[in-house]
Amino acid sequence: MFGKPYAEYLRFQWPFLAVIAAVGLTRLVLSIAGVPDSAVKFVSMSVVFFAGLFYYGVRVGRSGFGTYRHLLPLVLNQSIVFHAVAILGITVSANGFPNVFDVPEFRGPGGNSETTALAHALSHLIVGMTFGTLVGWGVASLTMLIGGRPRK
Repeated sequence: MFGKPYAEYLRFQWPFLAVIAAVGLTRLVLSIAGVPDSAVKFVSMSVVFFAGLFYYGVRVGRSGFGTYRHLLPLVLNQSIVFHAVAILGITVSANGFPNVFDVPEFRGPGGNSETTALAHALSHLIVGMTFGTLVGWGVASLTMLIGGRPRK
């Protein structure tokens, strides 16, 4: 992909992928275990996701890993893990284990108590994966423009 084997992207970013998955699964387990959503919301995959965007924006250019185009697969991989965990949480909720991933106030724009689990999961798959990835690529690219150029 863009002149690099896919495994090279995974090697470069595996710590962020692992932490996003671990934080998301921790969030799911805490929620199912009965920890209030007001506390679980602080176990945030979004914080790790954005930290990864800024890290990639700085490190990709400075380390010689690549350019702006090499940021896109990194952000896409993060989106896949992020939304896969969210869809898992929605699926678990739809199967009788209510959790923070399917609470109406955390469903995002247009989400409410009338939104079905299927519609919610599909919105993660379609809207979250495309829009979220493109916005994330923009954030990482802007970070690279400002602070990720190779040192001379």
